[in-house]
Amino acid sequence: MSKAEDKPKQRYLELISSMKGRGISFNTTSEVEAEAFMESNNYYFKLASYRKNFPQTDGQYINLDFAYLQDMAAIDASLRRCLTDITLAVEHGLKVKILDLVTKNDDEDGYTIVQEFRKKNPKSYGRVLSYLKANKYSQDLYKKHHNEPAIWVFLEVAPFGDLSQFIEFYASKYPNKTLRTITANMKFAKNIRNAAAHSNPILVNLFTPKEFIARPTQTVVSEAQLMGIDNSLMHDMKIHDLVALFYLNKILTSDVARQHFYNHGKRVMNRLNRHADYYQAVASINQFKATLNNIIDYQISN
Repeated sequence: MSKAEDKPKQRYLELISSMKGRGISFNTTSEVEAEAFMESNNYYFKLASYRKNFPQTDGQYINLDFAYLQDMAAIDASLRRCLTDITLAVEHGLKVKILDLVTKNDDEDGYTIVQEFRKKNPKSYGRVLSYLKANKYSQDLYKKHHNEPAIWVFLEVAPFGDLSQFIEFYASKYPNKTLRTITANMKFAKNIRNAAAHSNPILVNLFTPKEFIARPTQTVVSEAQLMGIDNSLMHDMKIHDLVALFYLNKILTSDVARQHFYNHGKRVMNRLNRHADYYQAVASINQFKATLNNIIDYQISN
């Protein structure tokens, strides 16, 4: 049986009927309002993903109204905007840090290191140059520098993944404590960056076996302890990766920037708590809220 036969496309009233069949109520938000919402505000597939946070008995959701899914979607959008803001700052901070190290390194001229990286990681180098060539706002940079780009040109247009590869390459050539910390966190921060940038739901599968990490990275576990987060929570992939991202933000951005992110984070927390009564019986959401609050508070701690 094909996917189209097994799970055929459904119209809005059919989707609503399907949700009702799974125990989702339409008391706070009516069926008419729900249909209008899915037509104009958000789509069923994303809304339905948040239902996984709520308990079930014999295939029926317990105390789950469509309004709760709407609220989760709005909270998640607010959280993703905050995380996108932070990942952009971390990406900028990574570039500042590596360029600072190269500038102060008398053994580097700013050009040779890029060609060495090209030999070691030709695919990554090629992606960056292809991106530079395709970027309509960087045509002058490509024309002037594509044959032998300096590090400051190369990193200016390097996407997060290729930037991470370059930093790992530089750290292997010139290892130091700061770079070891950065490289230990980057790939986990990248997971959050990608999810937020592509508008993928964050608040799904919280503290479930689907996102269980058997052996959390010790560096990240140690950073979580600084944030007052229990070691047991570091087996959750999203908590683990959020700690990595916010720790990089702590060490790479300015006091003013971190105050901004703290304020933004507190607005997200306020949004999380607007309808706290919806989630009184949902332990995973309440645990996530408490942990996220610790992570945000750490941004302005001494």
